[in-house]
Amino acid sequence: MISERYSRREFLARAGRYSSLSLMAMFFGCDIAGMSGGADQRTALVYASRYGATRETAGWVREGFDLPLDLVDIEQASFNGLFDGYDRFIIGSGVWIGGVHKKVLEFLETGHERLKGKIAATFIVCGTDARTESGKKGVEGYFRTLHSSLEKKPALSRSFGGRIIVEQLTEEDREALTRFYRMYLHQELKSWDRTDPSTAEDFGAGLKKVLEKNVSAFS
Repeated sequence: MISERYSRREFLARAGRYSSLSLMAMFFGCDIAGMSGGADQRTALVYASRYGATRETAGWVREGFDLPLDLVDIEQASFNGLFDGYDRFIIGSGVWIGGVHKKVLEFLETGHERLKGKIAATFIVCGTDARTESGKKGVEGYFRTLHSSLEKKPALSRSFGGRIIVEQLTEEDREALTRFYRMYLHQELKSWDRTDPSTAEDFGAGLKKVLEKNVSAFS
């Protein structure tokens, strides 16, 4: 398994950057009361990334979370090792032409029973602009797919902007995207970058606060 252990940083040094009201306005989700445990629990952020944008976003989420958190590349991990080794999970997937990463879906489907009550949050990284009505519907569709094998929708979910660097694409991906851009967007394929470290860090910080609040409410 590829796993990166995070060294805890001083939270107070950056706490002033976050507003709980603005954070919660960004989140769409449901009740988090079923998520038990505190800072002593082992948490994994499981992700799949095609060209690196999701991996980088996962790292920024970890920065905001500011508690021990392992980043796990699901394409190089043992499912059983994850199920047995962690108490709760954050799930992140890049979205490509085929939709949500198949390895992430396989992990969630395989662990349907063993992951009950352990999924704290999910996120996707894609090129869809969720600020438009059509984009919002597209993002909701990706989350329906991501959550399809779960018993209930995770407490927090968020979409983040992705990135395309044409020169880094495989020939197959470049040809597929060129056809897509010409057929559906009526424009030529070009590089773009909508990744946003601060928004991803805010998501991680908001998740930490909600989990800690839940723990104190039941302690």
